[in-house]
Amino acid sequence: MSNITIAILFLLFGIWIFSIGSILTNEFNDKKAKVFWTIGIIFVPVLAIFYIFMRKNLLKQV
Repeated sequence: MSNITIAILFLLFGIWIFSIGSILTNEFNDKKAKVFWTIGIIFVPVLAIFYIFMRKNLLKQV
């Protein structure tokens, strides 16, 4: 594998870990949405990229 491929994999893995951590530590507007995103991101890691863009609308505003 080339260095670029490895760097991209580490980046995607970091986004995946960040998304899971964000879901577990933040308060959502809807509890069902939290369960959906948790299960979705664990089984379909590509959803982590979409979560980053949708997270502002999903989380409770302080």
